[in-house]
Formats: sequence, C-alpha cells, structure tokens
Amino acid sequence: MEDYLSAQQLGTFAGIAIATNIIVQFTKSILKKRYKDYVIRIYAFIVTFVLSFIFIPHQNTPKDIALLIINSILICMTSFGNYEVFKDTYRKTAR
Repeated sequence: MEDYLSAQQLGTFAGIAIATNIIVQFTKSILKKRYKDYVIRIYAFIVTFVLSFIFIPHQNTPKDIALLIINSILICMTSFGNYEVFKDTYRKTAR
C-alpha cells in the first residue's frame, strides 16, 4: 500500500466517514471544553460536508448540492455511529 488514504479513496462513502471520524476525534476536545455535545455533532456535519464538497465530483447545481447535503448527513451519522459503538464497547456498566 503506497498511500494511507488517497484522494480517490476519500471520494467514497467509507473514505469520507473514516476521514471525518479521524478529524473530529482529534479536534473535538478543543470544542468540548466550551460547548455541549450537540455542537460537536454540528461540527462533524460541517467537516463531512466540506470533505464531500472537495472530494466527491459534482457540478454546482442545486440538485448536486442537495445530494451532497443528504450524503453528508448519512456519512456524519455513520461516523458518529462508529464512535458510539467503540465507546459503548469499552464503557463499564454498573451491575
């Protein structure tokens, strides 16, 4: 494997979900000190939308922008789902 994550891989659903997960996990501690969790979710959506806008080929038509927004919502939900699964796996529960 020559590249860790190429531009072609970032143009896929999984590639953007992975990139979003990595970016948000390493930068959310900055926001979490000042804001509540819902701000982190909005931040994750913005990161996802920017990555989608850059790496997914599109034309600047209203239809393509609407599809980018819908795809960004799905990717953002997937990214947060990955985090919740990992976090819940290692959470200690009181029994």
